Amino acid sequence: MMSPQVTDPSVRHVHIVGIGGKGMSAIGAALLDLGKTVSGSDLKHSTQSARLESRGAQIALGHRSENIGDADIVIHSSAIPVDNPELVTARAQGTAVGTRAEAVAALFNTRCGIAVAGTHGKTTTSALIATILQRAGLAPSFLIGADVPSLGGANGRIGVGSWMVLEADEFDDAFLAYRPRITALTHLEPDHLDHFGTVDRMVSTFEQFVDQLPADSALVARCDVPLLRRVAERHPGAIAWFGPEGDWQIEHYAPGAPGPTLDVRGPGGHLRLSLPIPGRHNALNALAAMATANLAGIEGSEAARALERYAGAERRLELRTNSQGIAVFEDYAHHPTAVRASLQAVRELEPQRVLAVYQPLLASRTRDLFDDFLDAFGDADQVFLADVYSPPGRETAIGINSRDLAQAIRHPNARALPSLDEIAERVLEEARAGDIVLVMGPESVTPLADHLVTRLKQATVK
Repeated sequence: MMSPQVTDPSVRHVHIVGIGGKGMSAIGAALLDLGKTVSGSDLKHSTQSARLESRGAQIALGHRSENIGDADIVIHSSAIPVDNPELVTARAQGTAVGTRAEAVAALFNTRCGIAVAGTHGKTTTSALIATILQRAGLAPSFLIGADVPSLGGANGRIGVGSWMVLEADEFDDAFLAYRPRITALTHLEPDHLDHFGTVDRMVSTFEQFVDQLPADSALVARCDVPLLRRVAERHPGAIAWFGPEGDWQIEHYAPGAPGPTLDVRGPGGHLRLSLPIPGRHNALNALAAMATANLAGIEGSEAARALERYAGAERRLELRTNSQGIAVFEDYAHHPTAVRASLQAVRELEPQRVLAVYQPLLASRTRDLFDDFLDAFGDADQVFLADVYSPPGRETAIGINSRDLAQAIRHPNARALPSLDEIAERVLEEARAGDIVLVMGPESVTPLADHLVTRLKQATVK
């Protein structure tokens, strides 16, 4: 007997283990929109869980058997261990248990789905597409891995329109469960090798994703990334290429603040776009979003107007403060390519200096991509490295740390410091008016950014 899906009318109450995370909280928001009773648990409170509580969700701090109550189904992410007491209790009493990917598939596959997949740019491209659809009056649904100000500050919603935009994550093969009408492939290079094991298996998983797309679906893909082109060309349906020599391309790029001015050529002709977020990588994200929106029936000029009103996304080159003339940006960059792109982006804003703070995510990624990290920090004047962060239970110790990276990195002013507090103090000592401080890494580094923001604002008040 098949387990019920979270969208089934018979399912009245859904319990979410790990509800405070970006992906799981987006599902919770969508289920509340559908009129479901939502409960959940997590080890700590988050902005997202507080927002769900304000809408009526019942959220417990800590994982205990009694938290699931009378739930009809319990869903969880791959980060939740099998011996979690809530999952153990649910299975013991016969309550249906489902994964994050299964819950997302139930919400997504019955709609006109737009999936955004790839190594880089998924969150921003998804947010850009949803913003275009929203401003076009199409009231889209969306599930995105960050809060998006131009979408009312939400990361998940069920709209009244037919389209749904999904950030389709490849980790744990989750995206294989989704059946989009339009797919945007942003980039492809080695990552998540702790899951895939080898680059060949990573590529073959993306090939499987493309192979199982509906034959009459459309694909948007970047044309100048060899691995991505190899994967995308397997699709028998329509392909809209973006990037150099693509169907959608940037003919002129003029850096500026808060972002560049682009001359874009697409199937409908030429147009000019003033993008409110910096960086060539974000210009390519915007190009992918315009190509995708065009396949959904939105003209390039209308998409460009919507993008000019875009207000960024949480932890994606997010300007946290500009106090005392010192700008603090926070970014999720955790891959060498993303680190390099984010540093290049803030350098376009013409600061006096760039002080980079980076916390590596996963010892395995640091090891697997070690050589690529060595020249990733060239656009920083100073580099401060925090200890490697590994989510509990994600990996075993492999004997590599930030000191190894600091010693090997090709930068004269790179240092590893033992605590976030010490890094914050050193940055505050060093920074002066005209500088940009760029804090990069997983959400575990956010307290450091928070501390910098608080101290700089307090000094401004004084």
